Formats: sequence, C-alpha cells, structure tokens
Amino acid sequence: MSFKLSGLADLWRALWLLFALIVSVLIYRYVYNDDIAEVKREIEIIQNSQTNQAALLINRQISLASTLIRLFKHELGLIEPSAGDIEKAFLTMFNVYPDILQVRWVGLSGNEKIRIDRLRTGEAVSVNPAQLQNKWNRYYVQEGLKLRPDEVFISEIDLNVENGLVQIPYQPTFRAVMQAQQAELGRGLLIINFDLRALIAELEALGQDESQLLVAAGSSRWIVHPDPNRLWHPDLGLTGAGIASDEPAILERMLPRQQLMGNVQGDSLYTALTLPSSYDIENGLQTLFIVAKTPAALLVKYRQQAKMTALMAALAIGLLGIAILLLYMRYTASLRHLNKALQVQRDRLRKSLDQQTTLISELAESKKLSSLSIMVAGLAHELNTPIGATKLALSSQESRLKKLIDNAETGLTKNAFDAFIAESKQTLAQARNNNQRAIDLVSTFKTLTFKRANDELCTFDAAEQIIDLLESMQSIFNKCKAEVSNLAQPPIKLCGFPGAFSQIIQIFITNALEHAFDGVSSGEMEIDCFPMDNNVVVTIGDNGKGIDDKLIPKLFDPFFTTRRDDHHTGLGLHMAKLWIEQAFDGQISVTQSYLGGAEFTLVFSQQLQVSN
Repeated sequence: MSFKLSGLADLWRALWLLFALIVSVLIYRYVYNDDIAEVKREIEIIQNSQTNQAALLINRQISLASTLIRLFKHELGLIEPSAGDIEKAFLTMFNVYPDILQVRWVGLSGNEKIRIDRLRTGEAVSVNPAQLQNKWNRYYVQEGLKLRPDEVFISEIDLNVENGLVQIPYQPTFRAVMQAQQAELGRGLLIINFDLRALIAELEALGQDESQLLVAAGSSRWIVHPDPNRLWHPDLGLTGAGIASDEPAILERMLPRQQLMGNVQGDSLYTALTLPSSYDIENGLQTLFIVAKTPAALLVKYRQQAKMTALMAALAIGLLGIAILLLYMRYTASLRHLNKALQVQRDRLRKSLDQQTTLISELAESKKLSSLSIMVAGLAHELNTPIGATKLALSSQESRLKKLIDNAETGLTKNAFDAFIAESKQTLAQARNNNQRAIDLVSTFKTLTFKRANDELCTFDAAEQIIDLLESMQSIFNKCKAEVSNLAQPPIKLCGFPGAFSQIIQIFITNALEHAFDGVSSGEMEIDCFPMDNNVVVTIGDNGKGIDDKLIPKLFDPFFTTRRDDHHTGLGLHMAKLWIEQAFDGQISVTQSYLGGAEFTLVFSQQLQVSN
C-alpha cells in the first residue's frame, strides 16, 4: 500500500512539473507575441503618420504648381504689358512666388524669348537675350505643344539641367507648362520650374531613427533615401538605384493597391503609400511611392528584447510552479509528521513541541532579517508587540513542560495531563495569532516601496478627477455623516499621473473622516482646486478637532498613527507624501482651517512634460 501511495505521489509530481512546463511555454509565446504586437502597433502609427504627412506635402506642392501657373498666366493677361515693360512684369510676378526657380516664355519654334532665373542668393534676374537657348528638343516643350488652351502639363521630378550640365548643388525640380497668348510675345509656352528643395527637406525631416522615409519618383529614381548615394541616379547617368531594383518585393505588393500598412519583410517593418499621377505619361510626373521602413537592426533588437521579457516571465511561472510543488510536499510531509506525533509516547510529544518552538523561532528570525532591507527601526517597533507576546507564550509553555516533566517523575495524573494539553492548545493558539499579526505587518510594510501609477504621464483635468472621486465616495460620506463641499470648477489642466493624483486626494479625505470628527456632531469638509503660477493647488479643510502642533513634525513619518488601537498602520499620509513629491515634484503643508479644524495644502507642479 505504501509503495502504491509513493508511486501515485511521484506521478502527481511529474504531472505537476509537466503542467508547469506547458504553462511556462504558453506564457513565453503569449508575452513574446504580445510584446512584438505592441511594438508593431507603435511603429505602424509612426509610419502611417510619416506616409500620410509625406503624401500631404507632395500633393500640396503639385496642387500649388498647377494653381500658380494658372494664376501667372491669368495675371499676365490682366496686366497686358507693353514691349518695354514685359520683362519687368515677368520679374514682378516672379518675385511674388518664392517657390519658383525659373520662368520662361518659349515660342512655338522652341526659342526662349524671356527667361527669369533665381540666383543662389534668392535674387531674381533676367537672362541676357544673347544667352537665351532653343528648347525645341526638350521633352516638356514637345508635350506643351500638344496641350489644349487651359490644360496644364507637369513634368517628371528630376534635377535641374542648364547647358547640358546638372546644377551643383542639386536643384530638384519639376516644370509646369501651359500654352499662352500675349500681345507682344505672340502665342507660345509659359514654362515654370518649381524649386523642390524645401519639399525634399521637409520629407527628409519626417525620417526617424526607428522609421526611415523613402520616396521614389517612378520605379527607377529615389528622391528621398537615407543613403545619399542612392539618390537621383537617372539624372546623374547612373543605374541600379530605385524602388524596382532596391525594393522589388515592396513594389510588387504596391502595384495592385495604393496603401500597405504594418507589413513585415525580412527583419524590417514597413508601411507604403502610392500616389498615382494625373500626368503619368512619357516624361510626365511619375507615380510616387512613399515607403516608411524600419532599419533591419531595429526589429531584431525588439525581437531580442521581447524574447528576454518572455523568457523572464516563463522562468517566473516555472519557478512559481516548482515553489508550489515544494510547498505542497512540505505541507504533506508536515501532515504525516503530525499524524505520527499523535500516536507516540510522551518523549515524542516533547520532541514535537521542541521542533515547533524551533520552527517559530526560525520564522521570527526570518521576518526580522527580511525587514532589514527596508526600514529596520520602524518595522522592529511594530513587530515588538506580537513577538513579545509570542515569547511570553512560549516561556509559559516551557514552564508548563518542566512542570509536566517533574510530575512525570513523581507520578502524572490524567487530570494534570489533560490540563497540560488544554493550556498548551490555548498558548499555541495565542502564539500562532501573534505570529500571524507579525506576518501581516511585514506584508503591509512592503507597500511603502513607491511605485508610480500604471497610467501614463498625460495632461488631465484635476477638477474632474476630484468630482469623480467625491461621487464614488458619496456612500462613505453618508455613513460618516459628513458633508463635503467641492469648490473646484473644471477645467483645471494638470500634467502628471491622474491615477496617483486621485489616490493622493482620497488618502487625505479618508484621513479626515477617520481622525478629524471625533466628538464633532456634524462633520464638514471643503475641497478646492485652483491654478497658481505654474502649479495646481488643492486645499482640503475640515471643521474637526484639528491637529496638535507637537504632532505635525511627525505627521508624515511611516507607522505614525494616533489610532493604533483601531488597527491603523500609519502609512497613508506617508505614502501620499512620497507620491506627491516623487510623481508630481510637489509639496504638502498643514495649517489651521477657517472652518476650525486642519487644512492640508497640496501643491502639484506643472513643470512635468508629456514628452518626458
């Protein structure tokens, strides 16, 4: 029979360890997947913002180009300058629009009749007629001659070229072309080159360390790329750099749809957006591809971090399972020991009592040692009473045991033995209760370790927090027969932790309800909240018995209370002081309230920033 029970116990332990292993693996997978999903959500939000902002900037520039050339043509028609003033009119209108790089009037034969250039200094100058060129072979002239009277042609995005040379430093541009009629110049083409350097700079500024921005004009030209050596290859006579060659898999997925969000490719996470072009003909404005992509090392780093977090969680669960098994084995062993102890003779009872005494002493010593790392003096003061009572009980038990031994030598009666058993049970119960009280003190004391509220740093309405708190505590006010007046009026904005703020206010309200109104027939409290300088101030006053001046210096000390007989621990105001100083960089002061009792003034700093 013993062999069978031992075999069942071994089987149970093996099954429990297997269960703990399975749970640890599941926890590992859950924590890992949850961490990776959270990272993806955060990056996806960033990338979606990047691509949308980039699309907005590009569409705005294209729309502006179409609008400006129409306005330029319209204003030129309204002015109708004479032959002597036409160049001056061009210069005047040119200076109105700072995004223009070059304006020219090209005749139907391709000859430039007027050309205004913007120098690197920003000055607009008219090109000498002797330097004007024939642009017949330029694609934008050929496309312009095919236009209807009110139609606009937007050329492809490329680098500005003059006299066959790419301008240095690079001048990214595209051209807007319209057919126009002017009395002095006749019929021709109005061509405006737009300076895209500001647009490119804004797009590059959208890139971040954790999400790089890439913009391709067509399939073979990068106009924004984290590697400068990949930019403008077609304009520089180079090949092998573009979305078709660098990111073919992304391009393939983008072609049938206009937007891709939160996609994974290898070790990178990307979001892509396609901007179809209304001018997507040969030499016209290309379809633009916007890609926000994480560096390969970033996702690898996040995966490693997620694996470590998941591994720690899995190990914690596994160790917890082993601890539970060990505790259960210890518990069953203890039960077996107690069952045997009931059947042994007098010497076994004495041995059992000695073992129990040793165990109690070890537990007491263990509690003392564990408290040393926190606050030795305060905890030792709180543990003095229950440990002293336990010591007294054990001393009494030792006296009874000696008396029992003496009686055994002279002749032990049944009544004396029964009395010994009854008194021992009572003494051990008292010792056990006092030990439990010590354990509860240690457990309560652990809450002194300050932890910031789980909610994130944000800007919230302090007055609304107070209103919500008072509503939730209304039943407590009714039970205590206390009337609470709230003078706080929203909105009162405060940057901080709303959960911690609410807990701090609740601690002071609860403290007043429990301590202020002894001997007061009708309790009154008044709460106000208002901004002052760069702070938010909360006052909590009452008509209670007030606070003795001698007690104020110790009011926020840990374990200080005037109601210990009612099981008060003296931790509330201490915790509130920690929170307001560490979470809000604030302070607390105590004065006498005009209502007759005490008034606490809580100052919450507004210096915190959400970006921190």
